[in-house]
Amino acid sequence: MKKRNLTMTMLMLACSASLAACSGSSDNASTEATTAAETTTAAETTTAAEETTEAKEETPAGPVQLRIGQVEGAAHGDKCFTVATAVIDENDTIVAAYIDEYQFLDAEQEGVPNSEAFIAAGSVAEGQVLASKRDNNDYYSEMMEKAGSTMMIAANFDEIQTFAAGKTIAELEELAGKPVEEVLDAVSSATLADTPGYLGVIADAAKAAKENKAVEYDGDLNNVLLYADEFAAHGDKCFTLAATLSDGDTIILSYIDEFQFLDSEQEGVPNSAAFTEAGSILDGKVLASKRVNNAYYSENMKNAGATMEIAANFDAIQDFVNGKSLSELDELVAQNYVTEEEAEVSEEESGADDRTALEDGEEEVDAISGATLVDKWGYLAAILNAVG
Repeated sequence: MKKRNLTMTMLMLACSASLAACSGSSDNASTEATTAAETTTAAETTTAAEETTEAKEETPAGPVQLRIGQVEGAAHGDKCFTVATAVIDENDTIVAAYIDEYQFLDAEQEGVPNSEAFIAAGSVAEGQVLASKRDNNDYYSEMMEKAGSTMMIAANFDEIQTFAAGKTIAELEELAGKPVEEVLDAVSSATLADTPGYLGVIADAAKAAKENKAVEYDGDLNNVLLYADEFAAHGDKCFTLAATLSDGDTIILSYIDEFQFLDSEQEGVPNSAAFTEAGSILDGKVLASKRVNNAYYSENMKNAGATMEIAANFDAIQDFVNGKSLSELDELVAQNYVTEEEAEVSEEESGADDRTALEDGEEEVDAISGATLVDKWGYLAAILNAVG
């Protein structure tokens, strides 16, 4: 199984003045990477180290109740969409945040899993791939540099995340609504003119977390990190995005969503209309979150015989994973996860494709806390892969 590490977002109790940028490549000439307005010089204010010291002085004693949430937003124009993940405590304080952004780039760049299949299926235009800006950090940042930027995109994201950690939802929302110059004065280590937009999407993710199930954590928060990564957990029609909060030994919290091209009557990710107008997504299609379109997607599963909604399935897998050690999960994945390549070999040898037979209804008897997805072990592998 191929694993790809993304830049890690440290908790408010372990944030550093700056984090290393991810490696990769980024945007193309036909898809404008940035404008000169995207880059602004920030004034010197309180340093990240000073903020970290203040946060440590406020370290809560005893167990904390943690929740995780994730949303899509339009933080930066109409050529991309942002995905933000946030972990909060019982006081609505953001403990950790993670942001990435997805944009259509030329096909020579690194696309999300199953990019070739999306083109073959007629959902994405030839010569383009949907790409993570973090995975294509070098390429995208080079385009920013030509427009005057002095800081890589992944490093900017990291600094915004570090600033958000330790703020309450209300504090972050208030700052996100202020003029960009004032925001950049506050977030002195970031240089993106759309920093208010990114802070706003993190705040939305934190609000979404309030609606999700809490877990109790009694370990050292200084050792906890938030990760995220894309994965091909379920066939070639979609890609999975998994987020994981871990202390290096245990999965504390996890979050799964999956993105698939649906008919254009469904709710697409932010800026879907612009993607169609630009010719990146073909007419009649939108890229859609399965969680956002839970009712529609689950109805199709129900028509094929499923009895459990897709979001409930994702939640059940998360509940199964949360609290388990990385070594235990590694062993479970090694014992049960079958990659696409291995499944093809098995099909050729047996003459039967059990996976396809189950795929439409998505359902089988499951040992993972009531989940009924045939690719349950793929989703578990996606969560584990995010940790790297």
